[in-house]
Amino acid sequence: MNSTTTGSSEQERILSRKHVIGLIILVIVVLSYVALFTVLSHSSSEHPVEIYFADRMTEGHRILIERFNTLNEGKLKVVPVDFPFSEFSTDARKEVLARSLRGEDDAIDIFAVDIIGVHRFAKWSESLEAHFSQAEREQILPLALQTCIYNNELVAMPFDLVQAVLYYREDLLKTTAIGRKLLEKIQAGITWEEFMRYGTALRSPYPYYIFPASDYEGFVCSYIENLLSLKPNYFETHGFRFTTPEGKAALAYLVALVQQTRLSPPIVTTFTEQNSFQYFIKNNGLFIRGWTIYDKDFQAEPVDSEKQKYLRKAMLPYPAGGRPASLFGGWNLMISKTSKKKDAAIKFLKFLLSEESQEIMYTASGYYPVLKRFYTDSTYMLRYPEVEHMKKFMTYGVLRPVQENYTKYSKIMARYFSLAVAGKLSIDEAIRETQAAIDIEEQRTQ
Repeated sequence: MNSTTTGSSEQERILSRKHVIGLIILVIVVLSYVALFTVLSHSSSEHPVEIYFADRMTEGHRILIERFNTLNEGKLKVVPVDFPFSEFSTDARKEVLARSLRGEDDAIDIFAVDIIGVHRFAKWSESLEAHFSQAEREQILPLALQTCIYNNELVAMPFDLVQAVLYYREDLLKTTAIGRKLLEKIQAGITWEEFMRYGTALRSPYPYYIFPASDYEGFVCSYIENLLSLKPNYFETHGFRFTTPEGKAALAYLVALVQQTRLSPPIVTTFTEQNSFQYFIKNNGLFIRGWTIYDKDFQAEPVDSEKQKYLRKAMLPYPAGGRPASLFGGWNLMISKTSKKKDAAIKFLKFLLSEESQEIMYTASGYYPVLKRFYTDSTYMLRYPEVEHMKKFMTYGVLRPVQENYTKYSKIMARYFSLAVAGKLSIDEAIRETQAAIDIEEQRTQ
């Protein structure tokens, strides 16, 4: 065997060994990737991506969260962050949310805000422009969608709507001739002047009219309803200037209920929605200002089921010379700008806007759906005959003014207007103090 042959064989052996070593390394790498993938897959199934959702958790919320988690088991999981009705007023909820989002952590991924609060929370929220097509937006009620725009940009999506309404105890009112006549009047529409005259004539031993008149947003809603009844374009014409005849008259009706006619007990000045309803039921009140979701809210946690079964709904009284008006409320959904799970949050948001989800929120929690189809499709109209009545109510619906500083101005209005209802300031003094404080706030923000 010559040296050339020997050298060639040696090279082949070396190459063969290198080939074997290379294959071994490749197998090790492949097995490592397989093992890593198995571990990650196992880990993913045990620890899905968690989406933290902040809202007041009703029965409808609970059903939808459970369904979404089941559909996405092992991948995504919604964790509710609850703001119970009994513990958080709208104002308190806004403050807690603002503090959390201001901290720039990722404790909350998706959150619900009052439809009037979108402007305040826009700076902490993700733009939704790229996430919802024009076709998707066209499925939404225009009045709901318009509350989600800030600086011509979509920063939220509507979740649900509610509307202010007059609840009354049909059983109690039917017991007298005046009460029966009053029942006919409220179904046809009644002015505040007529409503107060009937209340005086009725001489009922029970509280006549209960409304939340504490120093908070819910009370301001009653004032704005009167204002927009008297002048639907009030804020476009006067802005936040309330020294006008309409501005004073809107407050005068609320003051008269407590101070002049005594048809509302003074204790209403301490009430928010929750305790106003409790007082109304326990003391056999005849009328109360509430929201259309009260049917479901207080059915799940009744104050007195026997009494509550006699509750009926009608449009709120309105000022003479005005038109019926009741505020739309409700909640819009926003995605936290600091969330690290935005895609997952968007997926959940779209799930909440599906027809099935919106129907569940209506049947389980009483919220008006935000989808156009619910009010036009014969399937829903046959399934829910009461929708025709809802649609009539909605023609009288009004929205609070869209203004970046609305929350600040509303707090000022609530402070001084509630003092007027409590008899601690005259109407003129309350209007004057309100205007002075708003002027200072406007100068500060210019």
